[in-house]
Amino acid sequence: MLRDQGKDAYKAGALSEAAKAFEEARAQFFAQGDVANAASVANDLGVVYYAAGRRDEARQVLQDALATFEKLGNVAGQAKAVGNLAHVMNRVGDKDNAEKYYQRAAELFHQVGDRGLEYNTYRVLSQMQLQRGRWLEAIAAFDRALAAKGGWGALRWLLQIPLRLLGG
Repeated sequence: MLRDQGKDAYKAGALSEAAKAFEEARAQFFAQGDVANAASVANDLGVVYYAAGRRDEARQVLQDALATFEKLGNVAGQAKAVGNLAHVMNRVGDKDNAEKYYQRAAELFHQVGDRGLEYNTYRVLSQMQLQRGRWLEAIAAFDRALAAKGGWGALRWLLQIPLRLLGG
């Protein structure tokens, strides 16, 4: 119930209310020994903290959620937490770590079969690499994005030309 309140408050833009609801929900799940749901709520809380400008807290709570998901073997949870960490890292200017997290998130989304999030993650990674002047890496990431969406025939074939020329 608190988690739903948090989601509703977040959608309404009431970030402090959302944070409070998620913090309480997380504490309740911990008290019940339900670490899986506590980690899931922590992932939501990290997004709210980030939106509220509380970037250090966002990073910490997302790293905690990731550690729990890894311990539980929850790959889908890992993918979401890593993707959110990538977004936080990107926004605070830690581009190198953001790229690593985006790459890892995309691979995890692929592993769980979430092609939509895999596509979006590779697309963001490609855009980041393009902005950093890393053209070939950007093309390779965009090619993987297209592959996640099922290709796009001629465009995908054209993008692969420089990769084939370099033996990639």
